[in-house]
Amino acid sequence: MKKTIHKFLLAFCVASFFSSALIAQLPHLVFHAELNGDEQIPAVATVGKGLITLIYSPDRSKMTVAGLMVDIQDDITAVSLHIGKTGETGALLVDLMPTVNGRRLNGEVSIPAELLQNLLPDRVYATVSTVAHPSGEIRGQFICETDLDFKGILTGDEVVPAVVAPAYGFGGFHFPTGSEDLVYAFLIRDLSSPVTEVALYRGYPGENGTFVHLLPGYAGGFLQGLLELSELPPNSLRDLREGKFYVLFKTENFPDGEIRGQLDFLGYFTSFSPINKVQQIPNPGNTPGFGFSHNMLNQTLDSISTTVFINGITPTSVDIHIAAPGINGPVFVTLDNTPTLGLYHKTYKIDGSHLTDFAQGRLYLSAKTASHPNGEIRGQMKNSLRKGYAFDLCKEQMVPPTNSTGIGVGMASVDQANCYLNYKVIYDRLSGPPTEALICQAPATMNGSAIYPMPINKPVLPGIQEIMASHGVAIELGETYVLLATDQYPNGEIRGQIVRGFSCPELTGTSIVENVSKVSVSPVPFITELNVAFDSQSPFEGRIVLYDAFGIQSLVYPVQVVAGNQTFQIQTGDLPSGYYTMMLETPGQGASVMLKKLIRQQ
Repeated sequence: MKKTIHKFLLAFCVASFFSSALIAQLPHLVFHAELNGDEQIPAVATVGKGLITLIYSPDRSKMTVAGLMVDIQDDITAVSLHIGKTGETGALLVDLMPTVNGRRLNGEVSIPAELLQNLLPDRVYATVSTVAHPSGEIRGQFICETDLDFKGILTGDEVVPAVVAPAYGFGGFHFPTGSEDLVYAFLIRDLSSPVTEVALYRGYPGENGTFVHLLPGYAGGFLQGLLELSELPPNSLRDLREGKFYVLFKTENFPDGEIRGQLDFLGYFTSFSPINKVQQIPNPGNTPGFGFSHNMLNQTLDSISTTVFINGITPTSVDIHIAAPGINGPVFVTLDNTPTLGLYHKTYKIDGSHLTDFAQGRLYLSAKTASHPNGEIRGQMKNSLRKGYAFDLCKEQMVPPTNSTGIGVGMASVDQANCYLNYKVIYDRLSGPPTEALICQAPATMNGSAIYPMPINKPVLPGIQEIMASHGVAIELGETYVLLATDQYPNGEIRGQIVRGFSCPELTGTSIVENVSKVSVSPVPFITELNVAFDSQSPFEGRIVLYDAFGIQSLVYPVQVVAGNQTFQIQTGDLPSGYYTMMLETPGQGASVMLKKLIRQQ
């Protein structure tokens, strides 16, 4: 049953890849690093761990930083980003100390252009220094939150030995991060004879490799299908990124292979997209036209190389336009013809605004024909980025709030089709190890139902989850949260709404409401009224709130607190009988403290 549901969800995700007609929420440039002592050079013997997330602003001039360090041996003295791959040390790029608050990181920093240029090819690491380890206690390499695309161009020249044949193939593999399958799709033209086999092989260019797996699904010049990762050799995704696989078409006339193409990793910020009539505005109706595009940024992010292959129609031009899906926009670039029929290519300069258009999916390809001069087929250059989130967890987000000292920080990303969720959560200062970790659905200030369980690790909870599309939308709307429960707090000790930004109070200093003492609440049990008294070190405006057993606000009583002793009498005659938690809150500061657990009798 689980496999059937998985295939249904994957079919939906595959359909959205081939159509690219879904208008999803905007993706983000988001990176995360998990830090430990083993990554330091030389390695450091420490149990310290860390998690840092970077989310770029739309214009890439700033980025939001979120993070938490756990079990490090002393106070933080430095947090910084450097150029370097794993095992290398390199130049300082960004100082993150302005975002440090205790052991949390939270803030926005200005950034140099070279940071993104090095983040995308995995050449940036974070290092955290402490009093005990001034040269660095923990370190971690940043990973871009993207799906993975691999291009394949198939010709007779690539066969070993090479063959003379006019046949040509164009397409690639698509891996939605978190999936159990690879999606493959290729357009094939001018094969000499019927196909006898299409298969994936492991081998480098210029050599005949070993058979890996058949690729079924070829019909009418189009190959498409799914390949389960469990049926491939171990580390196949890594080997794909390293260019160790190729696709081979065998035909009756060429039993050893008529066309072949190496699979090359397009990169972490690229586009492998379909071109079809579904995206054309207006829809042209019945047309055999279909195509694919590969779109790659250069290292300095100031030009794009676009290659397009179209079958079924003869375009008069293939142009790049600027507009969101469902809207027609102006021509930006016209691609050049190549000697290969149906193949178009151009490398063109872009500025910062065009890079933003590419990042947010506002560039599209339009193939014009004599019968459709305004475009017969169209393909939005949908990129591989995911929607990113960085959030925190604390007692204040619990409904009602708890007395826990626990804190946490999390990151999450969802693919543009709302099919797969990737997340990591790090926690500290809980009353005990988590007994349960859940992703739940409900807006802030409300309790909801659990929708996905999370693994229980210490102190980092990582996971990849196949999700319903409606849950992807709920995440974007801020209507899901992470809940960590412990033995002392079986209904939840800390909670964090999955959003872009922190919701918990600052950790430095003590909140005003925590400076209350000599709390007295009577009578217990109560019926028609409650008498509340306490001392406060400072004056403030707040409210006394009663939450019922389901965490719903049942009574809100505004208070004007003065320095010293004060008393309040609260009428409770309208409350139903049951269990209640009394909280003293200052909503403007996001702070609260529990005063008493109560029972109302009839």
